[in-house]
Amino acid sequence: MARAPLLLLLPLLAALCLASLAPGANAAGRKMVGVYELRKGDFSAKVTNWGATVTSVVFPDSKGNLGDVVLGYDTIAEYVNGSSYFGALVGRVANRVAKARFVLDGKVYHLYANDGKNALHGGHRGFSKVIWTVKEYVSGGDSPHITLYYHSFDGEQG
Repeated sequence: MARAPLLLLLPLLAALCLASLAPGANAAGRKMVGVYELRKGDFSAKVTNWGATVTSVVFPDSKGNLGDVVLGYDTIAEYVNGSSYFGALVGRVANRVAKARFVLDGKVYHLYANDGKNALHGGHRGFSKVIWTVKEYVSGGDSPHITLYYHSFDGEQG
């Protein structure tokens, strides 16, 4: 995975996404996928609002050499089209629900089966496969942070 060219382009990509007409939206009102960098000293982290996914965490090793410790893809398109859960916020549940069903208070709930006969990490459209809304983003300073929001409606994915 060639990270060097990506590292140079991500801040520019983040700036372009943040410069849209409305936070997280394009001219047609559609949500846009962006990359957001948080930086403090030698530490940096990159997050995309696609699946609330951590795409990079860079910090110095014991010799002061900076390194990215996140296993992941090189492009956002690979996260969108990929089948792995690298860095993603998985859910509604993590791991598999056998036979894509469970019983709660005597009621049987049927889930979307996306792993053979099982439901994996929240089904076909789990939290890792949706665009989250960026509610707040502070890239640097004393307390860099990002707040992501997604509303999962009652019964979504079963």
